[in-house]
Amino acid sequence: MTFLMIAALWLFAGRTVSLEQITNSLLFIPYLDTVTGFVQPVLGVGWTLNLEILFYILFAATMGFGTLTQMATIGVVFAIAVAARIVFKPAADAVLFFYTTPILFEFLAGMALGHLVGRLARLPAFLGASAVVFGIVSMLVMVLGFNLPRTLAQGIPALILVAGCITLESYFRAFAPRGLARLGDASYSLYLTHPIVLLATAPVVASVNVSPWIAGTVVVAACIAVSLASYSFIEKPLLAISRMSLSAYQVRAQ
Repeated sequence: MTFLMIAALWLFAGRTVSLEQITNSLLFIPYLDTVTGFVQPVLGVGWTLNLEILFYILFAATMGFGTLTQMATIGVVFAIAVAARIVFKPAADAVLFFYTTPILFEFLAGMALGHLVGRLARLPAFLGASAVVFGIVSMLVMVLGFNLPRTLAQGIPALILVAGCITLESYFRAFAPRGLARLGDASYSLYLTHPIVLLATAPVVASVNVSPWIAGTVVVAACIAVSLASYSFIEKPLLAISRMSLSAYQVRAQ
């Protein structure tokens, strides 16, 4: 997807990407994009993956711990990182600045939800529905009405929203249309491909005199169509190969 984004930037925005930017993007090394002004890779949405890689490394390194000990250990590491950001203010160093963000604490929220999945799934449905509504409304209110740090304005409402969805998951499985589940399967492909589709469709949208609602609908439909194709022909086969490779390794290890 990074290489497709490079092609899209060249074809539709007239922008070239340096070898250093490509290397940093592929190796999950944060750098300042001087064009956008953000610390992000060539495929902009990949900035979250840089944080995820850090979390996965820490999670893997502490898998031998008990659940609560693991959470506490990772929490201490994240707290030290954020404290270092406050004390040393490493704005000039993109790597240090990026990996000391308070967003790290949101991974702890995800770990807590994972630990509580069984209990949340047994809660009454009305509590789950209430949590979903409250999470969405509170996020909109805090983002639009208050100048709060992201972890408070988005992290906490997202925690409540996901907790509510976990509570309602059995109902989703029973009553949600299969098409929605398919879209859920393709959501990661949608996440990765939509910036490429937006770049490709921007010139067309700009040259056609149609209602913004029509243009928006067409662009969203294009993003979904490309994500479904990506999931079916790229993501799903790669996952299958990965699982077969892992199974073969496990057999050899035995």
